[in-house]
Amino acid sequence: MGKKNNSEHNPLKEAYALLQVSSSSELAREFIKEDQRLLKAQIWDYKKSGLVLNIVKEIVESAIDNEFTTRDKDSEDVLKTILWFWYHHAIGYAIWGYKDKAEALEFSSKALKYQTSDNPNKITRLLYLLVRDEEKDAALWLETIVNEPDKTASHGIMKEYLDGNFFKP
Repeated sequence: MGKKNNSEHNPLKEAYALLQVSSSSELAREFIKEDQRLLKAQIWDYKKSGLVLNIVKEIVESAIDNEFTTRDKDSEDVLKTILWFWYHHAIGYAIWGYKDKAEALEFSSKALKYQTSDNPNKITRLLYLLVRDEEKDAALWLETIVNEPDKTASHGIMKEYLDGNFFKP
């Protein structure tokens, strides 16, 4: 079965309407704005299915899973970035919020799946390794994280892990 193009049916129309945009690049921009707003307000929560952010994530992921294509690599990378961003933040909530290792394992796999090759973030892979208790590989990966603010954040995450604070009730 071939990929479905957007001239047949655009499954992203509902997501566009929810965030009041008309393109995948605008969708990503507004998605990130909403993500940051929810994080700052401390109401970001992957279990709240009614949050617009979670609805948009479901729509985008369903489109990708059903082989929807924009026929434009940049637009498709933008959609993958939306999913990477969501899963990246969900990992932290699974670790420190819900203390749910099974979800952290799933979220970290999906975050890496959707992380594009030009995404400079290295924290996602560190979290992936740590939730799998791959401490030696995580320590080696940590050495590759040299740019701020990721370097400081990564060292803090590693300290949390080593102090036994991952999934701690």
